[in-house]
Amino acid sequence: MTTRCVAPSKLILCGEHAVLYGTPALSMAIDLETHCTLDRFKHSANPSGHFEITLADFDQRQKFSFQQWQALSETIKKRFQSFSKGEIVIREVLKSPFDLILITLYLLHQIEPIESADWQLKIESDAPIGRGLGSSAAVILAVLKAVQTQQTTKLDDTALLDLAAQIEAYQHGRSSGIDPATILKGGLLKYQMDNPIEALDPHPFKAWLIDTGKPSSATGECVEWVKRHFQNDTQLWQTFTQTTAEIEQAWLQQDFAQLQQAIRFNHQLLCRIGVVPKSVQSFIQSLETQFNAAVKVCGAGSIKGDRAGVLLCLSIDSPYEFCEAHGYHTQALKIQTQGIRCELA
Repeated sequence: MTTRCVAPSKLILCGEHAVLYGTPALSMAIDLETHCTLDRFKHSANPSGHFEITLADFDQRQKFSFQQWQALSETIKKRFQSFSKGEIVIREVLKSPFDLILITLYLLHQIEPIESADWQLKIESDAPIGRGLGSSAAVILAVLKAVQTQQTTKLDDTALLDLAAQIEAYQHGRSSGIDPATILKGGLLKYQMDNPIEALDPHPFKAWLIDTGKPSSATGECVEWVKRHFQNDTQLWQTFTQTTAEIEQAWLQQDFAQLQQAIRFNHQLLCRIGVVPKSVQSFIQSLETQFNAAVKVCGAGSIKGDRAGVLLCLSIDSPYEFCEAHGYHTQALKIQTQGIRCELA
């Protein structure tokens, strides 16, 4: 039996970092997809079963017996506990590309036991990895949904999102839950921790994704940096809240000029908290000048190096040639109105 799941990527329109401090954020699903294929074979030569995991984007494949899987997952769990105590940094929790999938399966197994069988799981993605597009959340949800579809068991959306956020913390240190929520539901969402998720009309608009490359610092490192320096800056988070309100109003009124103005201010706030490298700031300033564009980092950004992941660029004219001249890949942005979807084949 084969299950195929397709998960969109996510792009935060506003509220990255700030969402962890209780502010609202706007996030949209976009049409860069992660594909998960899961096969289950019940008649196993090994009665305890195994997982064979293929990571196409890393060109890696590895087989884990159920015993190995659980032992490795316990070790990952202990490393996360050490991180929570401040004994290690978040980058040391997941040491292998396989670790995120292993801990996803393990924590699901604690809630809904996974049947002993031979499982073959393959992950591949259209989205560039580690750029702030929610690739970790897409993998987590695709694996969770694939196993549940195979076993015809279902967590409701609330329980599924809670579990996904719990797992995502192993990757990033903290999770607001915005990435899993966006990928699960699709479209454009207004998201605030401990509040109902609100869907907004996904109006078409002129925007581009610009890939500046994989940041030198991981999401978890950026999250910890911001926490250490700005956690108690109430006025700063209130300013983020006001900016999100202005972006939401401009979006609802389809006022492109006002939307650009608010996005530019959001960019200034991200520069203020230190997650936009100087070279990227200079590049954004050039885009603003030459294309009358509004540009901002859409993920965690970076606290070191000269790359910041994916940028969102709002401009009438395509900046494609300008960006290519700087070595940055560019493509038109398209909202994905559907969330994750799975089917049995």
